[in-house]
Amino acid sequence: GSRDGHGDVASHRPERVCLHLPLHKLLKDAMAAMTIATPVALAGARPTKATLSRRAVASRASTKAPVSVARGALQVRAAIALDYNAETPMTYNETGKWRENFDLAAWASEVRQVEKDLKAEIGEDDVDHLNKILTWANMFYYGGLAVLFATPFLTNAFAAIGGVNPIAAFMMSTAICARWTMVGHHVCHGGYNTAQSENGVVTGRFHRRTFAKGVARRISDWMDWMMPEAWDVEHNHLHHYQLGEAADPDLVERNMKPLRTGNLPMLARYGQVVGLALIWKWFYYAPNTMKEMYARREREATKAGEDFENPFKTGELPSTLVTVVGGAFKGQFGALIETIKCFAPYAAFQFAALPALGYAVGGAQMATGVLLTSILADVITNVHSFIIIATNHVGDDIYRFESETKPRSDDFYLRAVIGSANFRTGGDVNDFFHGWLNYQIEHHMFPDISMKSYQKAQPKIKAICDKHGVPYVQESVWKRVVQLADVMVGKRSMLVWENGD
Repeated sequence: GSRDGHGDVASHRPERVCLHLPLHKLLKDAMAAMTIATPVALAGARPTKATLSRRAVASRASTKAPVSVARGALQVRAAIALDYNAETPMTYNETGKWRENFDLAAWASEVRQVEKDLKAEIGEDDVDHLNKILTWANMFYYGGLAVLFATPFLTNAFAAIGGVNPIAAFMMSTAICARWTMVGHHVCHGGYNTAQSENGVVTGRFHRRTFAKGVARRISDWMDWMMPEAWDVEHNHLHHYQLGEAADPDLVERNMKPLRTGNLPMLARYGQVVGLALIWKWFYYAPNTMKEMYARREREATKAGEDFENPFKTGELPSTLVTVVGGAFKGQFGALIETIKCFAPYAAFQFAALPALGYAVGGAQMATGVLLTSILADVITNVHSFIIIATNHVGDDIYRFESETKPRSDDFYLRAVIGSANFRTGGDVNDFFHGWLNYQIEHHMFPDISMKSYQKAQPKIKAICDKHGVPYVQESVWKRVVQLADVMVGKRSMLVWENGD
């Protein structure tokens, strides 16, 4: 296999996963239109005031037609290989004129130097910073619990709504999101490995080899709907090293094709987007990450001449709660059993243990309030994470790719930039509420560095991109949400590298 940059050897192209979600079929009995990959890379819209490189802004200023329309194409020599021979002519559209004389090797040399310098600086200061962020998350969670349990003794303000405490729900939801997007995410990418190991021996808590592995460590390190080992396969390998390609499980322009091209009224399409945001982690993401993990184990067993059967029977299609339950009605209980085991730690604590504690403290009325608040917290954290994750790799100013590239190649670094979008960056408070996903460009270039390193990297990478004329998309997360929704419903489309965009 290929070296994945996390210190482990893994294959980044185990199979060509091409997901075409038949939402029109799944919607018969449930909101199956919400089958979409996450940390998703849905699709969005052409920028209006996005922060792009100066040359990219100039070239796009006059572009108002859809991507599929020819826009004064120019025949030039291909400046970037990306699966093309260096001498192959390429037809560039207006949006692709920045590519005409682009020196990929020179640009890549500069960004590689940034990566080298940043990795050399990772140490205890970075671990201290991670601990600070984790402390913030814990303060939000346990502070939320304190508010939840104390409020009924102080005021009856929430009694009229069944004891649901929106303040506590917001605090708890923020913590749940933070533990995933900042702590679990960066640790499992290996961002702290060098500071948490010595001579190949793990010396600290935040090393990807041990973090959140097994039930006990999952409960203490990162407890969510997803199983960390399954998330590692779907996100760290399939999505991260095949960004925007056919094998990227999070390429939502393709995943949402039935909705984009269907006959539903536009208002109903947007309604499905809203519905998905409310439930996507448990409805789609957790079951599908399990499917990808077992698919990988099945491939490894086949190579070793052993028998292993993936209990998730959806083939190229993603697994969702609908397909899991549907399989059980057909007598196929394997996927249901594995999904229940995946859900159990988080669901048991949030929706059973906490209400039970509420009952012990304040009886049935408090237990009901605690349960409803926990449900509200889960809905809020679904929406929060959807907003900061689903928007990362979508927009009609963002590229997708019909060809493959190799991990850590010059092309790989370039695709990380032009296939991603940043939000407003800078400052721990701002970055905390963005889940540190506002550095998505730098993260896809250098997945195995610390959160603190991304703050250092961002202005350097942007300056290098400006210098070489590489489009660098940075825009408010709220504007990116509009882009995301518009592409999900078919109103806008992404740029395609091989089309000369």
